[in-house]
Amino acid sequence: MLRIGDFDAFAISVPLAKPVRMAGGIVSSAKNLVVRIADVEGRVGWGEAASAPAMTGELPEGMVAAAKFMGSSLVGREFGDFSEVQKLPAVLRSRLHGNSGPKAAIEIALLDLWGKAARRPVFDLLGGKKRDLAPALAMVAGGSLEEEESNARLHASMGCRCFKVKVGVNDPSTDLERCRSIRSALGAEAQISADANQGFTVAEAIEFAKGAKEAGLDFMEQLTDGRDILGMAAAASASDVPLGADEGIHDIEDIRHHHEKRAAMGGSLKPIKLAGLFGVMEAGQLMEQLGMKVNLAGKIAETSIASAAIAHLSAALPQLDWGVSVTCQYLAEDIVRKPIRAENGHVRAPGAPGLGTDPDIGLLEKYRV
Repeated sequence: MLRIGDFDAFAISVPLAKPVRMAGGIVSSAKNLVVRIADVEGRVGWGEAASAPAMTGELPEGMVAAAKFMGSSLVGREFGDFSEVQKLPAVLRSRLHGNSGPKAAIEIALLDLWGKAARRPVFDLLGGKKRDLAPALAMVAGGSLEEEESNARLHASMGCRCFKVKVGVNDPSTDLERCRSIRSALGAEAQISADANQGFTVAEAIEFAKGAKEAGLDFMEQLTDGRDILGMAAAASASDVPLGADEGIHDIEDIRHHHEKRAAMGGSLKPIKLAGLFGVMEAGQLMEQLGMKVNLAGKIAETSIASAAIAHLSAALPQLDWGVSVTCQYLAEDIVRKPIRAENGHVRAPGAPGLGTDPDIGLLEKYRV
C-alpha cells in the first residue's frame, strides 16, 4: 500500500548538445515538466513530460499549472494495490480534460514510486518483459549532407541499424536526395525512415511518397498535417513504402481512424500524446491486433527520466518493428545519476525497481526554471 505524502511539479530547461532542425523550427533546448511524488515513508517517484506545442498544444507554464492542479488531489490518497494505480488515468481524466503531457508525467512518477515500493521494475508493472533489447533509432538531421552522412556512419559504427531522416524542411526532391545519400552511406542492411513532422503539403507529400522506394526508405512518418486524414491516405496510396502517423495520433480512436481510411500502416507512440504508459500499452496492443507497425519515441528532447520510461515500454510492448527513440542522447548534459544509453545500437530497460534511475538533485536544480 502507498499513501501519498507530497507532490511537486516544476519546469526545467536543458540545452541540447547541438540544435536540431525540424519542419516546425529549430529546437535548441528541452523545456520539460518534472513531477515528484513522495509517499509518507519517504520514497520518491519521478516523472517527466516534454512540452510539444505543435503536437500536444502544451507549454511548460501550463503543464506545471495543470500538473499541480491534478496532483493536489493525490496528496493523502491511498493506493491499496496495483489495480488502484491502474485506475489513475480515469482519476486524472475526471479531474481535468486534455493535458496529456502532465498526465503522463504524473503517471510515470506514480509507477516509479510503486515500483520502488514493490521492488519491481516498471516493465514488470506493464505486463512483463517481451524483449531484453529494442533497436534504437538514430536521428539524421541538420548540418551539411556530408555531416549527416558522417554522423550516420558514426552511429552505425556503434552498432545502430535504425535511422530516421528528418525531412519536410526542404522541397521533396532535395529531401529525397538526402535519403538516397544516407542509404548509400549505410548500405542495404540499415533500416532507414523519413519523418516530415507535418512539413509537406499534400501535393509535396505525394511527390515525396512516390520517390520514397527509389530513395531506399523502409517507412515514412507524418508527411503532411496530422489533422488531414485524407491527405495522409493520398500519400499512403502513392507508394509501396508504408506510411506511419505521429502528430495524427492522440488516442485509440485516431489509430482506428487511420487504419480504416488506409491513411497509415503504423504509427509513432509517445506517452505525452497518449497520457501515459498505460495509454501507450493499450495503443500498442490495438496496433498489433490491426497488423500495424509500431515506432516508440520520446520527444526531442527528454532527460533520462522520460527516456527510462520509454526504455521500459520498449521492453513491454507486444511488437516494435520500427524501433525506439530515446532522446536524452541529444542533451548537452543529462540530469540523472545513471543516464539511459543505447548499447551496441539497442535500448535496454533498467532492471532496478521503478524506473531504475533517479535525478541528480544538483543538476536538477541547475536547470530548474
